[in-house]
Amino acid sequence: MSQAPVILPGSPLTGAAAAADMNAAWAAMISMFSGTTAPTLGPGASGALVVGQDWLNTSITPYIWNKWDGVTWTTVGFVDPALHYTYGPLAYRNIVGDNGGLEVWQRGAGSSASFAVGASTTSYTADRWYLATGANQACVVAAVTGLTALSRLAAKVTRNNGQTGTGALVFAYPLDTDEIVRMRGQKMNIQFQAKAGANWSPAGGTLSYSLYVGTGAVGKRGSTPYTGETQAVSGSLSLNSSQQLGTTTAGTVIVPANATQAELQIAWTPVGTAGADDSITVDDVQLEAGAQYTIFERPPFDKLLSSCRRHFWKTFAYGTAPAQNVGIATNELWSIAGIAAANNEYIWVRNPTSMRVAPSTTLYNPAAANAQARDEIAAADCSATGVNFAGTEAVIIQTTGAVGTLVGNLLGVHMVADAGI
Repeated sequence: MSQAPVILPGSPLTGAAAAADMNAAWAAMISMFSGTTAPTLGPGASGALVVGQDWLNTSITPYIWNKWDGVTWTTVGFVDPALHYTYGPLAYRNIVGDNGGLEVWQRGAGSSASFAVGASTTSYTADRWYLATGANQACVVAAVTGLTALSRLAAKVTRNNGQTGTGALVFAYPLDTDEIVRMRGQKMNIQFQAKAGANWSPAGGTLSYSLYVGTGAVGKRGSTPYTGETQAVSGSLSLNSSQQLGTTTAGTVIVPANATQAELQIAWTPVGTAGADDSITVDDVQLEAGAQYTIFERPPFDKLLSSCRRHFWKTFAYGTAPAQNVGIATNELWSIAGIAAANNEYIWVRNPTSMRVAPSTTLYNPAAANAQARDEIAAADCSATGVNFAGTEAVIIQTTGAVGTLVGNLLGVHMVADAGI
């Protein structure tokens, strides 16, 4: 504008200059537009829209914050008037973003998944997350309703009723090389939501969380320190059975430039004999660079599932836990027999995404309690079924046709491919 905010005596504006200032002020107000339809006027020549002009689209909730790029309105972020959140578009800020929200449960029965984890066991549960137990610490990890308004699922870890083991329990997310590289040379922060069960037993209700990094080969840490270990983030909170708490903690230690191992851990040490609900529920875990916390990032489910399949995938329907004898036509792998019985047949499958390493594989007969392929026309099991080749891109299954197999018969088998860390 042509005039300073304070008009001094003896320096009045001309009418034309004053009009220009008022027009500029009106144009500035027009350019900051909030409404249900996109603006058509702006501060440009003859009221034209200009690059960088704002429009808050209030026709849907959360509101969409847009900017004009010279051709169209592009999304900058979102404003949620109900939850009082302002956040940007998907930027993959969350290093544990494959399943920090505990939304993907391929290894079990999807949204109704429940895993029995025995004492002194380390076992994957929700995708990318494993639980490590100690002696007399049999547990169950289950998908439950999310802890926040925008979350569909969370993970509930329960020390079974009557268990007496009082060693540390560790619920952890080991990281792969591509994720570790994103953290090098930076301070990290951790945030998550947690809720204690009615019989939550740790002394003082203490729940601890850490980011450990090391310089050895990619792998799980559990309770064994990494090679050249650094604890980049550490914190704790105290929960009682009536609380749900969110926490945010910024690390003070820079992740070393030579870090090649990393794991985010949530841990607790139960006390005494477990009651009926000696549990902790965890949700919305985010690990990101910097001391400034941002709103939890929620990629669409299809993006999460695709990312998790780099580590694990199954031929079973998403809501079906892998098992023998789940039935014919349940999304098993198929092949058409090309030669007669007692000869080798092959089933070739392309992995749905490039896996992080060549996977280990497990085969499941869809119509009997064994690991053979099934001739679904002759209603008989094949024999000598095994994986001929398993790579990051494809798997070849080899089997011998069943008695009665004819050219053109349909052969089927289920498979799990596991490339977990």
